[in-house]
Parts: sequence; C-alpha cells; structure tokens
Amino acid sequence: MKFKFFTAILLILLTTNYAQAIPDFGNDGQKGLSEGQMKELLEGKIIVSTSDTVIDETTKAKSSLITAAMILNKPPEETFDLLYHTEDQIKFLEEIKDLKIIRKGETQDDIEFKLRAAIFTLVYRVIHNFDRKNLYMYWSLDKDFKNDLEDLRGFWKLYPYPGNRTLVRYGSNVSLKNVPTWVENFFKKSGVRNALTNVKKHIDTGWTLQ
Repeated sequence: MKFKFFTAILLILLTTNYAQAIPDFGNDGQKGLSEGQMKELLEGKIIVSTSDTVIDETTKAKSSLITAAMILNKPPEETFDLLYHTEDQIKFLEEIKDLKIIRKGETQDDIEFKLRAAIFTLVYRVIHNFDRKNLYMYWSLDKDFKNDLEDLRGFWKLYPYPGNRTLVRYGSNVSLKNVPTWVENFFKKSGVRNALTNVKKHIDTGWTLQ
C-alpha cells in the first residue's frame, strides 16, 4: 500500500515559476534511445532509468533523476489534451483522496493534491506549465505553499510517431530529506513504471478506476 501510495506522487510530478528549456531529444524524439529500446517501446514496454545524488551531506537530502520513454496509441495533440487535464488524475490514481484546483488556465495551472495511505498523508501543490505549440509541459512545486515534499520538477515532451501514435519522453527530478527508506525507494524504477503504466492505460483506452 505504501509503495502504491507514492506512485501517485510521480504521476503528479505530475514551479516556483521557472523557465525551463525544452529538452533536446532530436527531431523525432529518439535521441538517446538504442535500437533495442525502440523495439521494446514498440512492444508496449516502458523504458525507465534513475540515478541518485546526495545534494546535502548535513541533511542527507537526495536528488533522484528519473527519465522514461513510452509510445502511446493516440496522436500527440490528443495526448497533450489528456495530459493537460491534470485534475483528472484522481480518476485513475486511487491514492489521491482529494484534489483541489487552485487555478486553471490555458498555459498554466496550480493543483493541490492530498494523498493518503493508512495513517500517512501528504499534501502539496504543483504548478504545471503548458506549451501546446511545442507539445511540451513542465512542472514543479508551488513554493508559496507549505508542501509535504522537499522539491520536485519534471516534464513531458511529445513527438509524432508513425501509426498516428505519440512517442513520449518523460523526466523528473525529486529532492528528498528526512524521509523513510520506503519513500526513497518509491522514486526508483518500479515506482515510476507503475505510475506511467497508469498514464498509458488511461490515454490508450480511457481506463479509469470506476
């Protein structure tokens, strides 16, 4: 249950407002992916990698860099529209117990999430920025709110793929301190894969919890 609980956080990673350069994955989005990895993506698999860095020896704060790729069975514009509705995450992530739209606009929103597992609860706000022209969105914590996470930020970058599909490149950077080991472990490959699997199911098929 604890592990599943934090699946939702990765998806919500899904700013203090900051301008974030669009990552360079080449014109087709395949830069950095091997032939073998592309074959796995075409088989419906999700490619995930993570790396950890201690950023403060005193507090033992850690930064976890997560990157992923997957192919979705919807065209990029439709995929973007579905990801734009960040408030819909409560429909396919059972760990989200409450969600509040602080503000919602065409290019930016601010969403407050409340997650709960057993007696453990997390509340935090995330500002998402939407660049529809470049099929790109990025996010980070709303620093004006007292968040139960140290820091998080990330992005989705979408590319057209043959067959009216979308090649998705994903990245997030999570900073943690003074948290249990099982919280840290969530930000590894298995937790990310779980979260992205839910995204893929929802976008590909419209799947929801109800």
